[in-house]
Amino acid sequence: MKKKLPIFFFIIIFFLLQNKIVHSQINNKIIISVGDYAITTVDLLKEIKLIAILSDTDINQNNREQIKGLAVKSLIKRNIKESEIKRRNIYKYNKKQLNVLILNTSKKLGVDEQGLKQILQRNNLSYKELIKRFETDLKWNYMIFQIYKNKISLNTAEIEDKIQIKVESLKDNSDQSKINLIKEQIINQEKEKKLKMFSNMHFSNLERSIQIKFL
Repeated sequence: MKKKLPIFFFIIIFFLLQNKIVHSQINNKIIISVGDYAITTVDLLKEIKLIAILSDTDINQNNREQIKGLAVKSLIKRNIKESEIKRRNIYKYNKKQLNVLILNTSKKLGVDEQGLKQILQRNNLSYKELIKRFETDLKWNYMIFQIYKNKISLNTAEIEDKIQIKVESLKDNSDQSKINLIKEQIINQEKEKKLKMFSNMHFSNLERSIQIKFL
């Protein structure tokens, strides 16, 4: 009987592991397909948790479905962006903007970068995945700029009016350095608006062309 015990023990362990694997597969099933990309229940749960943490929101009966809807949209959007970035071989992005995103996210939660890592770790979320999420958005922005930079046309008269209004509100409107800064800020804002418009247009075209299935 003692000689048979180890064999019996390993049989039990084998079946327990098999049950665990099957249970894991059932729990982590594919719920949405975005072209060749799959979104699983685990992906959705992580996204719900991350949205709640980054927005400093407690999930309850009243907002659960709303946050779930936001998470689904966020995952689909990110998968479409990643697919397009991969197709166009986009690897570049603004590293300084990545640092700004990390800093702003940490500040919003009242912590530093290390504190942000700890918050994510406590909630079984990956800091690397958050960075990857930021990088996707920044690569997308770089791609949009490269595609549409020659199509950005600004309304000069409208910009001049905005600059004039800002300059007139200055206490000392003879300070040329402040005036130049105002001009630069307004022109950059207008460029950002145009790029956002092109970004939305580009994404909408992709969204219509990619097959999205809810399984």
